[in-house]
Amino acid sequence: MMLGLLLVLVTAMTLAVFTLCALLARLLTIDATARHLPHPKLIGVLAAGAQNGSGLLAYLALRRSHPIDAMNDHPQLRERLKVGSLGTFAVLLVSGLCALLVLLTGQW
Repeated sequence: MMLGLLLVLVTAMTLAVFTLCALLARLLTIDATARHLPHPKLIGVLAAGAQNGSGLLAYLALRRSHPIDAMNDHPQLRERLKVGSLGTFAVLLVSGLCALLVLLTGQW
């Protein structure tokens, strides 16, 4: 019983991680396109794919000198992606905490 629950929670965490990475890459691509940065898709994938956050920090430092162009900006899409990212992060956090509780109870 507990092993099945743990398997479901780990599966949910794995799906949430991949979904969060995809949403973040898409959000960064939209932002890079609006700022006229070269190769926005590559920037989005590299910044979102770095596991320790260094790519995201490098992107935030890079975008500082490039103002956003209102004609290429999509605020509604960016807002939807932000909400989706927050929801996915909440699923990741809750399933991780539940998996931790299952492991700590130790009732196999």
